[in-house]
Amino acid sequence: MIEFKDVKIKRILNPTSIDLGEYVINPYMGCEYSCLYCYVRSNKVISKRSGIWGAYVDIRINAPELLEKELLSKKPECVLLGSTTDCFQPVEKRCTVTKRILEILNKHNVYYNILTRSPYITEYIDILKQGFCKKIYFTINRIPDELKNRLEQKSPGFEARFNAINKMLYENIAVVPYFSPILPWLSDFKDIFSLFPKSDVVEFEGLNINLVNINDIISEIASIYPRLKSNYERLVKDKDFYSSFWNSIKKDIIREAIKAKKNYNIHIHRFTNYFNNTYT
Repeated sequence: MIEFKDVKIKRILNPTSIDLGEYVINPYMGCEYSCLYCYVRSNKVISKRSGIWGAYVDIRINAPELLEKELLSKKPECVLLGSTTDCFQPVEKRCTVTKRILEILNKHNVYYNILTRSPYITEYIDILKQGFCKKIYFTINRIPDELKNRLEQKSPGFEARFNAINKMLYENIAVVPYFSPILPWLSDFKDIFSLFPKSDVVEFEGLNINLVNINDIISEIASIYPRLKSNYERLVKDKDFYSSFWNSIKKDIIREAIKAKKNYNIHIHRFTNYFNNTYT
C-alpha cells in the first residue's frame, strides 16, 4: 500500500551536479516504481523522509506556483526533470503536477532534459513538441520477467517502454534509449539497436557495485540464479575480474553497434566510484 500525501515545499529549483541542467526539478518525493537498484535509495535528502522507499509519494502541490516565481529570479537556460523521482509515475495521471511544470517551462522559454522510465510521458507529446524539450533519457532493460518482478516489480513492462520510445521518436522528439543497469550475465542487449529504428544511439550503464544495497540486489538475483552468486560476489571484491568482465561487455556492445551501424555510449563505473553524474 502506497501512502500519498500533499505537501508544500519552499523551493523547486535545486542546484544539481548532473550535467543535464543548471537546476533540477522533482515534482514528487518518492516513487511508486520502487526499483531495488535506484540510486535515490541512498540519497541524503530522501533518507531524512521516514518510510520505506517505494511505499510513499509526497505530492509537491505548490511546485508549479513556486516555479513561476523562481524562474524570474534564477533565469536558468536549461533544467533537468526527475533526478530523484519519476515525474510520470502513475500518480501524475491524477495530480498533473509535471504537466503544469512543463507548460510553465515552455511559456518561459526554458529548455529541459528528462529522466524517466514511464510510458505515460507519451500523453504529453504535444507539450514536448513545443521546442524546449532537449532530450529524454528513457531507461530500458531486457531481463527475464521473473527477475524483473524481484528487482523492479512495480515499474512499467519493457515492451511498453520500447513502444513509448518509438512513439516519441516518430514524433521527432529526441529520446535516448538508456539501457540501465546492465545486469551481468542476465541483461540481454542482443540486437537492441534494431528495436529503435529512428534512434541513432543507445546508451548503456553497467550495474554499480557501489550501491549501498548491492548485497540485497545480489541476494535477489541469487534466489533465482544461485549459480551466479559467486560471480557477483567476485565482481564486488576482485578489481581485475571486474575490469575484465566489463571490457568484454564493451566489446559485445560495440559489436552490436557496428552491426546496426548505430552510435553508442557506455558508462561503466570505476571499481570504487559511486557515480560521476555525467550523461553528456
